[in-house]
Amino acid sequence: MLYLENQKINYKLYGRRKGRKSFSSKDISFLNKNLFCSEKIKNKKIILDIGFGYGESTLYLSSKYKNSIIIAIDVYKDGIINLSKKIRENKINNIIIFNQNALFLFDKKNIKKLISEIWIFFPDPWSKKKHNKRRLVNKYFINKINFFLKKDSKIYITTDSRDYLISILDTFSKSKHYLWINEIPYKWDYAFNKLPDTKYYKKSLINKRKSFFLHFQKI
Repeated sequence: MLYLENQKINYKLYGRRKGRKSFSSKDISFLNKNLFCSEKIKNKKIILDIGFGYGESTLYLSSKYKNSIIIAIDVYKDGIINLSKKIRENKINNIIIFNQNALFLFDKKNIKKLISEIWIFFPDPWSKKKHNKRRLVNKYFINKINFFLKKDSKIYITTDSRDYLISILDTFSKSKHYLWINEIPYKWDYAFNKLPDTKYYKKSLINKRKSFFLHFQKI
């Protein structure tokens, strides 16, 4: 629950939170040291990984952008534990975990105009029509993030859902704040862009679903 400008905001959170794993005292101690804090991002290039799952995407971004701070956002407990252990084992120092709904991060006024890139790997497509309103990428979301993105900052989204792909393109096409960069079809291919083999990408291969990669830029 967050109170902002005298209005109570309660963002609904869909999908899994609890997992099968349990936090050890060591996990909790280390995680607390790596949780989001505004002081940790001062004078840094900030990249968001929204919905990091089991952490493969965050580790990929951490290696790709070694001089940037990666804010990894997810609420799924097993994924948080897994990523936290990887950070500890590999002595990674450029990942911060935000274990709440991503929209809460965008209510923090002290990060406005600081974000250089947003990556969203395989967001839940909520395929049933009655659940489409639960999708992360919608008009409200892209309008909200606009205030936190630097000029010319980039947004990357991957999905293996053709219906969600069309919805995402439609949403961005109706906004005056963004350009679609990779319009050429062969540049949509996930494998062509040498992106990480996340759990959900592997699942798409098993189910013989094509994975798409979209690149947008803030004007």
